[in-house]
Amino acid sequence: MKHSIYILIGLVTSALLLSSCGGETYTEKLKKEEKAINRFFDLNDIKLIYEYPKDGIFAENEFFKEPTTGVYFHVIDPGNDERPSKEKRTEIYLRYDTIYNLLTNEVESDPNWLNASPTTFRYGVASTYTSSDYYTAAYYILSQGCVVPLDYGLGNKAEIKLLIPFENGATAQQSAYKPIYYSRLQYSFVIDKPQED
Repeated sequence: MKHSIYILIGLVTSALLLSSCGGETYTEKLKKEEKAINRFFDLNDIKLIYEYPKDGIFAENEFFKEPTTGVYFHVIDPGNDERPSKEKRTEIYLRYDTIYNLLTNEVESDPNWLNASPTTFRYGVASTYTSSDYYTAAYYILSQGCVVPLDYGLGNKAEIKLLIPFENGATAQQSAYKPIYYSRLQYSFVIDKPQED
């Protein structure tokens, strides 16, 4: 009986040791991501800023690092004076140009700029910010990271460049531990108007 217990303990210990040697640790994945992001910034001569511009105007290669999420973005066009509302749960339509995986420097997704069916979410409804349905574009594209720039007062038809670390990324992005860069992302929406009698 003692012999069986020692064999069992030996097998469990061996299994634990082998499983810990099987792949990268979470810390290693974070370091790999950081290295890829820094390489992207260096290659593109991007200057990081840690305070959002008071006037909302960005210099050409300036990216703001959002302090609570680590999401980076550059405002190309702040949009018009219409603002989405979390309280009214404004439906937001996302259109984007090419999306890149920064670990591989490969195209992650082709543009949906002219697509009749943009990716959508409801502003203020966190459950709509991601999808677990891998048959939808939202599973690969939509994330909390896509929503963050709207909290800085962007208007309808605003356009940004966006870099999302995997922790705040889409479901597919989180499971593959990859940082994603949107070369251009546009927010559009329709403000609900009161009905006339």
